[in-house]
Amino acid sequence: MRIFFFAIPVVLGISIFLLGLKLMTAALETLLGFRLRSALIRFTEARTKGFLLGLLVTAFIQSSSAVGAALVVLADTGVLSLTQALGVMLGANVGTTVTAQIVALPLESLALPLCAVGLAVRYGAKRRRMGTALFGLGAVFYGLSCTTAALAPLLQTPGVHRILTSLTATPLEAVFFGMLLTALAQSSSAVTGLVIGLVKQGLLPVPVAVGVALGSNVGTVATTLLASLGRGRASRATAYADLLFNLGGVVLVLPAFPWFVRFLACLSGDPGRQVAHAHTVFNTATALLALPFLPQLAGLAWWGAGIVGRNKNNLG
Repeated sequence: MRIFFFAIPVVLGISIFLLGLKLMTAALETLLGFRLRSALIRFTEARTKGFLLGLLVTAFIQSSSAVGAALVVLADTGVLSLTQALGVMLGANVGTTVTAQIVALPLESLALPLCAVGLAVRYGAKRRRMGTALFGLGAVFYGLSCTTAALAPLLQTPGVHRILTSLTATPLEAVFFGMLLTALAQSSSAVTGLVIGLVKQGLLPVPVAVGVALGSNVGTVATTLLASLGRGRASRATAYADLLFNLGGVVLVLPAFPWFVRFLACLSGDPGRQVAHAHTVFNTATALLALPFLPQLAGLAWWGAGIVGRNKNNLG
């Protein structure tokens, strides 16, 4: 019964956080509007251009899922080749880490003022989208602070602490936990933001939070996989490639996980910032490693979609 009463403010805080993130993303995506599709078509001839476009667009709208879903459709209709779509997808994985960097900043005190300014801009200045985006950003910080404050006594109860410890006892288990949590929440930004908040409050060890953040990169592919359901093989190949890239990056990092955590400690003494850096460093490093090998990655994805040999050569 005690845990039940603790859970109510936790669920409320998470709901506010997710609502704020959704409002901010939807408003910024609407601001970009139809330009997203035209930009993806115009600026993806070269891998580097596609990578930078994916990075910039996702950093702006903060939704790699939205970009991934758009890429699935464009690849399925033949507007983009799979290699072009993958270049944009690599950039999107880096661009989405901006949310983690923002959440790691000590801006909790600005939560309610941002909400107030957002409402004033939306209804006073008649700038609906910009006002909604500011209100959403304030709600993100407010929901996160409510969640971490509510989780503090909950995580200190012996039963919950024991369950969390058993689920994240090793880096592999922490990664798997992050995968499941992100697949359920449908947002790597939400999961990473939550663990950053917990680390900043001293409720979660840095290595566990880093493992969960790495797992969130794999779990977020669930959205792309869902978007490919019922579509052609090109869309499935795009989703498979996204999964191969993120899963492959995690597999490469896991054997060097202790050294990776030590490297993050060298970058910053702030635990929350270390987790944010883990998200950014991982996605940036794996994207730069994969960029020269996009044709090979595309070939593996085509094979997974059931297209081999000469057939895939016609599809790009």
